[in-house]
Amino acid sequence: MKTCFHLFAFFVIAFGFTGGVTTAEEIEFNRDIRPILSDKCYFCHGPDSNTQEAGLRLDSHDGAVDVIESGELIDRVTSDDPDVLMPPPDSKLSLTGKDKAMLREWIDQGAQYKSHWSFESIPEAVALPMVGDPRWCRQTLDRFVFAKFSEAGFEPNRATAPLRWLRRAAFDLTGLPPSPSQIAIFEKAIANESTASESELDSLYNAAAQRMLDSPAFGEHMAVAWLDSARYADSYGYQSDKLNTQWPYRDWVVKAFNDNLPYNQFLTWQLAGDLLDEPTRDQRLATAFNRIHRLNNEGGAVYEEWRIENVADRVHTFGTAVLGLTLECCRCHDHKYDPIPSRDYYSLSAFFNSIDESGVYDRTEKVPCPSMLLPTEAQSRNLDEAKRKLAEAEHAYQRELTESRKRWDAWKSDSPEDFEIPDLRIALGFDRGFDNSLKEIYHPSQSDRSWTEMPELVDVTDSPIARLDMQLAADKGESTQPRQALQLDGERGVTTKGIEPLDRWTPFTVVISMRETKRSPLRSLIAHHTRGTDCGYNGWDLTMVDGHIESRMYRVWPGNAIGVRTVDPIPVDVWHQVSATYDGSSKAEGLKIFVGGKLLETTILRDELKKSCNVKVDHGGEFVIGQRFRSRGFAGGLIDDVRLYTRELTVPELQSLATGTSGERTQEYYWSAIDKPTRSALDALTSARKELVMAEEAMNEIPIMRETYQPRAAHLLARGQYDAPKNDETRVERNTPSGISFPFPAGAPRDRRGLAQWVTDPQHPLTARVAVNRLWGNFFSSPLVRTPENFGLQGELPTHPALLDWLARDFIDGGWNVKRFCKNVVLSATYRQDSAATEEQLKLDPTNRLLARGPAHRLAAEQIRDLALSASGLLNSEIGGPPVSPYQPGEDLWKESNSMSPPYKQSVGISLYRRSLYSVWKRTSPLPNMSAFDTTSREVCTVKRSRTNTPLQALVLLNDVQFVEAARVMAQGLMSIQDDDGRINEAFLRLTGRRCDHQETEILRTLFADELEYYSEHKQDAQNFVTFGDEKVDPGTDVASLAAFTTVCQTILNLDATIWKR
Repeated sequence: MKTCFHLFAFFVIAFGFTGGVTTAEEIEFNRDIRPILSDKCYFCHGPDSNTQEAGLRLDSHDGAVDVIESGELIDRVTSDDPDVLMPPPDSKLSLTGKDKAMLREWIDQGAQYKSHWSFESIPEAVALPMVGDPRWCRQTLDRFVFAKFSEAGFEPNRATAPLRWLRRAAFDLTGLPPSPSQIAIFEKAIANESTASESELDSLYNAAAQRMLDSPAFGEHMAVAWLDSARYADSYGYQSDKLNTQWPYRDWVVKAFNDNLPYNQFLTWQLAGDLLDEPTRDQRLATAFNRIHRLNNEGGAVYEEWRIENVADRVHTFGTAVLGLTLECCRCHDHKYDPIPSRDYYSLSAFFNSIDESGVYDRTEKVPCPSMLLPTEAQSRNLDEAKRKLAEAEHAYQRELTESRKRWDAWKSDSPEDFEIPDLRIALGFDRGFDNSLKEIYHPSQSDRSWTEMPELVDVTDSPIARLDMQLAADKGESTQPRQALQLDGERGVTTKGIEPLDRWTPFTVVISMRETKRSPLRSLIAHHTRGTDCGYNGWDLTMVDGHIESRMYRVWPGNAIGVRTVDPIPVDVWHQVSATYDGSSKAEGLKIFVGGKLLETTILRDELKKSCNVKVDHGGEFVIGQRFRSRGFAGGLIDDVRLYTRELTVPELQSLATGTSGERTQEYYWSAIDKPTRSALDALTSARKELVMAEEAMNEIPIMRETYQPRAAHLLARGQYDAPKNDETRVERNTPSGISFPFPAGAPRDRRGLAQWVTDPQHPLTARVAVNRLWGNFFSSPLVRTPENFGLQGELPTHPALLDWLARDFIDGGWNVKRFCKNVVLSATYRQDSAATEEQLKLDPTNRLLARGPAHRLAAEQIRDLALSASGLLNSEIGGPPVSPYQPGEDLWKESNSMSPPYKQSVGISLYRRSLYSVWKRTSPLPNMSAFDTTSREVCTVKRSRTNTPLQALVLLNDVQFVEAARVMAQGLMSIQDDDGRINEAFLRLTGRRCDHQETEILRTLFADELEYYSEHKQDAQNFVTFGDEKVDPGTDVASLAAFTTVCQTILNLDATIWKR
């Protein structure tokens, strides 16, 4: 009878319902009714206005009142007529008898609606429950747990053994096992447990917990779960899955946890660190959270399509990681269950929509923009020195300009009649005989290009050069033939070789005679100067956009670039001599555009440039006219006469080129073209600029958030399509979801900074609840809300609602202090319970929803690998830095899974043995020995890993080189212990955190004897076995004994007692 009562009480307390419904029991809408309606009705009668059948909405009182008061709701759900029954039979959904009884009783009690529990404000104060035995409670949170399981008829478990608690807490706080020395210290401290007072014992536990919290390993362990949610990886994903350099963000997360950065600041820095007043390096770096998503570089990828994909990823990640909501479906339609319409989704996306990015990346090693440089201390010193030298060179150049005025007067009076324009690098004329000269410099951009794919040549008589030729011929009384020009089709162009690309430190001038015959609003490539044709998106280019000429110098467009555009379009279908000059200053004001020798007014497009603008690719030419790989060429355009000068030409020189007459010998012309001391000073200035760029080039770089120069308009995109029609009706403004019922802060800026203020407001109903729920799940087998990714209507109810609210309020009031939260948990009586379950507990509460016993579950993949390394003594505790490449099975899984992937290069030396946090994380090819233990690919935000138990896991522990080597090294380190039992006991202690009992010792001793007998007779097998891995066997070691004891260590490593936390 007692068991029956316990069973009844358990379901009432843990799940919030009874087997039947009586009028004595009050129906609670969120607990009893909403789950029924959400699961069975909302798909057709929920918040999605586009799919509401019969205009009926059951997620609100106003929408449902008519069918409730008329009795139609009950009539429909209880009908025997399949044409009347709801849900209809073809929906494959049905209500149980209990569901129907619950709905009927709810209506009888007045059919009260309530807002969803997680959208209600967190109470300012949560009443503490009365408990029967307050002495059991060590922390305030224990009162809620005790009250819950007591109400269900359970008693708390006994306290777990001190060493078991130590191991449990060590893994939960540091991800590592306690070392033998730590165990010895703790054992010694609690040796007098029987005579110590309760407060003395609490002090010992408190001190042990504090040591773990102060350990750098704390941040490394806590970072793992957050990096899952941040979808951090060391590669870009998708089909090519190239490696990236995003590891500084991972190191920042580790540092943030170790520094105990308050969680509200932790979120604020990641969401809007770049928008804070005078942001620090760390605050800007933290915004990489919104840039470490997957990136595509597929051939033919549409930039805007993938930019929209990036924005959507940020919204989904923000929704899941921070709000605990599923927003993905809102991209195409109103949420089927939660009160979040599609328009609200795009209003939220508008906060992430104005980033100065392109949407894709190319096949070079460039970092997608916007980005920041992360110099080391030595690199910072080098950069400072380069800046000092540059300042000196600029001063010397200006001084030489002043001195040259004296020389100019003398030169002007004695200068020759000829007007020279020196520093011509190339001159391409497309007149007859062009084929012969072209073959000396022409270079196909693809290996299969043939000469028949050359652009066509057409006769022209009205180009600037043609007119000059005819004028000169007429002056001499001679006849002349029409010149020829390139007729471009947008696909084929002229690609040259042997012309060293110009970088951002070198002044230059490009002069092109051109004629636009087809005006296009799309950017059309006239010419570009780079190291190859893969996108050509580094170096310099000259483009046309709706008649406006653009001159740009960049490493990555748009965020790492300088560029200008003419204010007015040039006339179409008219020949123009266009000249683009650059002064080598790395500033947008150094770019100028002339037409016919006259300077045109321009606007600045971008004005920030870092590192070199010439990143080499493996194919293509350096100077290209009329076409670019994966870009739009100058379709229909005509090109005649192209010249490149390695100097910023002066206005007189440009006018001379345009008119064919001798230019005015101005002082500016003299400085630039003639005066050797001034030109030498300019050369020195150019060298100093190059030195500065080379100092930047060595620095690590990471993508971060930075707003565009002008906010980008955001629209509701029908079905989530990037190219959906956009108009005033689809336009949305930045705002937060109205269904959460928490308004945007008054006076807050409508940007990501304001969004961060909104989400970290102490009154926000979701943020703190979601955070403490996830943190709680790190310590116990499951969080209080067992759907941590979904606090919406389809998510589970919290097992302990009052406890969740108290934890959230205490978290906020305690300063969003993560370490304080963790310490309170590990010191609580709830956590310190033994995890052993009675038969009755397993029957009534198999998943420990009531927390009437301690946590027990398999360790995570990182913890298992790090445990093996730590116990063996191999673990390299170095913190931070680039990812390392540990052992990988097979020849090269990266190449086998992706032919575009770089080869896998295994690390050497102690780098092989770093913590798993630092192992390279390739999205399309994660490390197999980690995947076997349920790591994620981190392609998308993941806040809850699976926890499986498969034979493959045992095979990994027995055969993977990392674990075989760890077992052998541990065995080798223990060979100095002569006593077999002592050696076995020490191995057992290192791996399980406790000493083995008599039976376990007997079994392992027998195993060792059997294995020793075998390997003594099979020395070659022993030799092969102990040479697994890179760590060498100590000379003179008895390989038979070593192999036998390695097997013992492998066996212990495979035990449930080792790979489970209990």
